[in-house]
Amino acid sequence: MTVFDRVERATYRFASGLALFGGLGLIFATATTCLSILLKLVRRTADAFFGTEAVGTALPWLHAIFGEEELVTYGVGLALFAALPWVMINKGHIKVDLFEPLFGGRFNRVLDLLGDVILCALAWLILTRQWFLIFKPARRSQEPLLDLLLQGDMAGAMTRMETRQESQILGLPLWPTYIVAEICVLAFFLVACVCVWRSLRTLLDHPQSESTA
Repeated sequence: MTVFDRVERATYRFASGLALFGGLGLIFATATTCLSILLKLVRRTADAFFGTEAVGTALPWLHAIFGEEELVTYGVGLALFAALPWVMINKGHIKVDLFEPLFGGRFNRVLDLLGDVILCALAWLILTRQWFLIFKPARRSQEPLLDLLLQGDMAGAMTRMETRQESQILGLPLWPTYIVAEICVLAFFLVACVCVWRSLRTLLDHPQSESTA
């Protein structure tokens, strides 16, 4: 077994494990939506039988989950970001292959390599953009968060995190979501690099004189 075979096998295992972890986000989003709908249905039924005021006094917690939209967004977002490496390693991205049969095998392999390189570049751009969202200056602050961490000023760093953006409904800080997304995109970028390596090997392992049938 070559070094590439070991790397590819490890990459498959890592990508599948991350995708399974991301599936927990879908389970969470589905459970939250179903529970919120159930609570809303029970509340409307109870209001119809006992009156809104009576139910509100006796069971104040009986209502749709507050911030359901945001919670579902976080769950689905986790699933999407965590699935990127798995989709990449399995070439699951949408592509237009209408004219693929008209080209030779070697030209198609060149296109596969070009597509992997482009996706790798996009992964790098997303990675750097997420980094900017994590460490950009917060409101009412000019001190970069990264500088505070490098200086060992943990109190200042925590203060910076407290003044960062928050979600509109629940008021949750958004910087943890950026960090999770950054880890997933980093995995996406590393898997994309392996895919470029794989496509390059496939291209070089076939003779250049292959027919274009």
